[in-house]
Amino acid sequence: MKKEYLNRREALKIMSVASGMLLSAHSVFADENNLLSRPASHKKARIVIAGGGTAGIIAAARARRSAPNAQIVLISPNELHLYQSGQLFVAAGLEKEQKYLRKSVDLLPENVTWLKEKVISFDPKHNTLKTEKSGEVFYDILIVALGGEYDYSAIEGLSADMIGKKEIASVYLNDTIKGTARGAKSTNAVFDKMLHSAKFAKKPLRVLFTEPNTPVKGAGTSLSLLFLYNSFLKKIFANKNVHFTFVTADTKLLSLKSFDEVLRKEVNKHKNIDIVYEHDIIAIDSDKKRAYFKNRDEKKEFEYDYIHIVPPLKAVKAIRESSLAILKGSQKGWMEVDEKTLRHKIYENVFGIGDIVGLGDKKSGAAAQHQGIILQDNIAAALEGDKLKYSYDGYTASPIVTSYGKVLLAEYNEKKPLATFILNPYESRRIWWYLQRYFMPWAYFNLLMRGMM
Repeated sequence: MKKEYLNRREALKIMSVASGMLLSAHSVFADENNLLSRPASHKKARIVIAGGGTAGIIAAARARRSAPNAQIVLISPNELHLYQSGQLFVAAGLEKEQKYLRKSVDLLPENVTWLKEKVISFDPKHNTLKTEKSGEVFYDILIVALGGEYDYSAIEGLSADMIGKKEIASVYLNDTIKGTARGAKSTNAVFDKMLHSAKFAKKPLRVLFTEPNTPVKGAGTSLSLLFLYNSFLKKIFANKNVHFTFVTADTKLLSLKSFDEVLRKEVNKHKNIDIVYEHDIIAIDSDKKRAYFKNRDEKKEFEYDYIHIVPPLKAVKAIRESSLAILKGSQKGWMEVDEKTLRHKIYENVFGIGDIVGLGDKKSGAAAQHQGIILQDNIAAALEGDKLKYSYDGYTASPIVTSYGKVLLAEYNEKKPLATFILNPYESRRIWWYLQRYFMPWAYFNLLMRGMM
């Protein structure tokens, strides 16, 4: 695609929307139970944060504000920090990986001690955790922000080192410790190969997109990639040379019914896109180019020429095997927290934030942002021995690219849309494309990571 330039009018629109975003801070915080009005605690305490990704650095910035006299220790081996939402544009060939990389040390708040190690276990009964090298680390308050891990090998016949080979793509594959996004770059290479193949294909190429029956990080990312690729192909081939099939283990494209209906209508605009629901990928034969799915007790097989896979997601081992984990149900293995206060239901000096908490589909940077605000107030309250009265309302956001240059900004909880702006939330807009592609990477590193939005 040719390089995209903004004219003066479009640039002013972005600045206006960006300013509105900063001023509005989402209408939910106008509620008296969600307002950043709790005074900071000036007590001396040792706050330990396990994890240095998006949620961990947000937690560090917020904790520093809620407890200015506390000793704060962040434990994470990440030398580089990766803005994962930007990988969609890398996979589409629109941006370079370097745009979304920063040194972790440049993002840490002042007066936060960084322990460059991996957390391997938790002992909340004794207020300690263990790291690979230093051993036991004591805390007064613990914030867990370790996130999840991708399990490519849960799909029979697949392993992470196969991504980018044999026409297999996955934009999700990255190494957050090394700060590399091999999945995005290899997915772009697979797409380039697909473009070349489509040019000479005697019959439409079969392109398969799959989503598992586990929680998905950044809901809507793979669907965005499908829509984006379809836009490119429409310009070149008028959609005659590629047929997409999107196979999901879920019953919906997005968890909130109203947004799901909007996305279904969007899909129906395209004759070369099919959706298959309630089918979970269980195996792949990369030589025969066949993927195998399970629907209850039935199995189904799809042949493909190219395939994009969203890997199963599970909580990191240190949480799965600890007493902090949920023991049964659909959220088994994820960290157990009160859905409102984000405090563990048993251990009152332990909090969770981000992907690691067992709150369904709340695995997005937007969710971590809002959880961080609640955490700031509730940590101060916990240090003072007060009741935790500030509540997370379940907010998350899924910016979904519906075509090149347009994005559906889906903001919601499990009950209703929660639009930040006074605009129809069910309409795809060019301004959201600009916001997502140009403003948000800057805001992420300069505002969100500083606890300023």
